[in-house]
Amino acid sequence: MVDVTLVLLSVSFILFFGFLAEFLFKKTGIPDVLLLLILGFVLGPSVANYVPLDIINPFIPIFTTFALLFLLYQGAFNIDLASFAKEIGPSLVIMIFNFGISTIIITAVMMLFGQSFLISLLLGVILGGVSSSFVVPVLQGLNVRQDTYSVLTLESAFTDVLTIVSALTVMEIMRAGSVGFQAISNSIVSLFAIAGLIGIVGGIVWILLVQKVFKENTHYMITVAYLLMLYVFTEFLQGNGAIAALFFGLILKNGKQLVLIMRGIVNRTIVPSKSKAKAKIRRKMAKASETADITTKSEELFYEQISFFLKTFFFVYIGLLFNINVISALIIGGIISVLLLISRNFSSVILKGFTDFDRTIVKSMFARGIAAAAIIQIAIQQGIADAVMLADIVYAVIIFTVVLSSVRIFIAKLGEPEEKGDKA
Repeated sequence: MVDVTLVLLSVSFILFFGFLAEFLFKKTGIPDVLLLLILGFVLGPSVANYVPLDIINPFIPIFTTFALLFLLYQGAFNIDLASFAKEIGPSLVIMIFNFGISTIIITAVMMLFGQSFLISLLLGVILGGVSSSFVVPVLQGLNVRQDTYSVLTLESAFTDVLTIVSALTVMEIMRAGSVGFQAISNSIVSLFAIAGLIGIVGGIVWILLVQKVFKENTHYMITVAYLLMLYVFTEFLQGNGAIAALFFGLILKNGKQLVLIMRGIVNRTIVPSKSKAKAKIRRKMAKASETADITTKSEELFYEQISFFLKTFFFVYIGLLFNINVISALIIGGIISVLLLISRNFSSVILKGFTDFDRTIVKSMFARGIAAAAIIQIAIQQGIADAVMLADIVYAVIIFTVVLSSVRIFIAKLGEPEEKGDKA
């Protein structure tokens, strides 16, 4: 029987601790996620055994899915369309570069420890990408330029998808025996294309609903409900719901810019002979542009609070899972984490136009998180060989990379420029 009072007390304590950790991050530069991991470790079976995992494990797949999609949705509110268009190219280059190197390194390490190629490759793709659940919250507490923020946010968002797609593909190969390169490529492209299309169209539809139907009667939770519907619809069509959430957030945040762009298109395409109609449309577009802010500051603050809640409990949960009794997982996880730290430095080869501080921050962002934790749970549920063994390594790498990344960010923050950058 669950003690309701004890559960509520635990939730209250964790939230207070999360607030304190965030406050200390702003004051000292020590990332709050590191303190949350430590709290989870202390509360978990390795130390106090205060929180029984068998009670919370059934809810984790739902929680991690919602946390991933909402963190990406809320993270999109710090990216404007100009930055998105400008930085999507560099983001993809950095993502492919780092994901490829990380996957090769992890696969090689696992094979050196006697694992088969497919098992090694599975762990490689699961841990191949940086975590948006770490990158987005930490970036919001740093004074980086807008383009740097956009590059890292987009990289972490896309790499979460690449991690999930690649891992599911490897698991399919393990079950079926083989899958062609064309099938893999088609799967990745379709996931991105479907998600992007649904996110963009869904965002435009929601803007019209808010402006023409709901008007002042709209509520924040209605948007969250609509976000969940978009996620489910995208997944139903074999797309990636998290990426759809990212594009949906981008459209909502940049509603006014979209109206202005449409206004420019109208001005250029309507012929002079229809000058009266043109003038009428111009007046409508001008009026629309004045009221095109779909999200208010208070609404964005509301979303930030939800993200704070999700981030706090996710990293406490990862701390709970850290098992110090499996020595082999700790050794392998430690080796992989150090190699990931070193390999991230190679990003400097493709970092052009970044300030020294921003370059250091990019090289410091190599922590793993939600996507890796979610996909290893799927592997266990599907009965993949050695999935439980891989899970211990995954949790160890998540914690070690968060610790190492946090230390590097703390050191970098000591040299943070005093003047505010141009991050929105």
